[in-house]
Amino acid sequence: MRKLLLVDGHNLLFQMFYGMPSRIIGKNGQSIQAVVGFIGALLKVIKNIQASHVVVLFDGENGSHRVDENVEYKGNRKDYTDAADEDNPFLQLNEIIRALDFAKIKHFEIIERMETDDIIASYALKYKNDFDVYILSNDTDFMQLVEKNVRVYVYRGKKSTIYDDVTVFNKYGVRPQYFADYKSLVGDSSDNIRGIRGIGPKTAKKLIDKFGHVEDIVSNMDSMESGFIKSQIAENTDILFANMKLIRLSKITATPYEIDALCFNDYENYRTVGILKEINLM
Repeated sequence: MRKLLLVDGHNLLFQMFYGMPSRIIGKNGQSIQAVVGFIGALLKVIKNIQASHVVVLFDGENGSHRVDENVEYKGNRKDYTDAADEDNPFLQLNEIIRALDFAKIKHFEIIERMETDDIIASYALKYKNDFDVYILSNDTDFMQLVEKNVRVYVYRGKKSTIYDDVTVFNKYGVRPQYFADYKSLVGDSSDNIRGIRGIGPKTAKKLIDKFGHVEDIVSNMDSMESGFIKSQIAENTDILFANMKLIRLSKITATPYEIDALCFNDYENYRTVGILKEINLM
């Protein structure tokens, strides 16, 4: 089966900006560690899974529709507006785009008030019956999409992990189809989403094991043995459903490229250093 690689662009940018040695300096004296790491990791993953189709998706500047639902959503993220050049990962983004263009790897910046998560989910849901789909990201929101032909590739060099149904369960104790419910209960500090007080991972897993999805947990709260948990669910039902609305990735929206435009068969011919030399960075 053909393989589709969906890349969470900003996620990989930040991972490489902070994970690579900052002393990597380009031909013109600028820091290029994020560029080196980004292109290197991308090519390794493409070759490892032998991807036939690839697209890199970046968040745009128009914000997220989820902020309309909750103004605190991702409110804990750092503002780089006044950051020094050496502390600003976005200053290396243009060079990453140039490298992708040279390698003829399709990329797209989200224009509407949507997130990369939504477009990646749309591609995965749309093409999961025709492709083995791999999502390159360490954002755990994507674990909810994992199924027979959809996997999440968490890049860590030689310690990289490809999450399938079994791996997700072994790591988190819940099946992928319940992962959004799990995060809605326990919260997600990375996105500034608070969970239900008193409900940690163990309790969340017990509730899911016994009742199922959040809707089922709420409708069966009267049968809960713990009076405290029952009261917490009852008092925070609105928060629980609001969390699900923020976290759940289940709708197919417009995708920027048709699938045939994402063909990529030249990965054996590209090397990171060679690409960076060709675009005059090294």
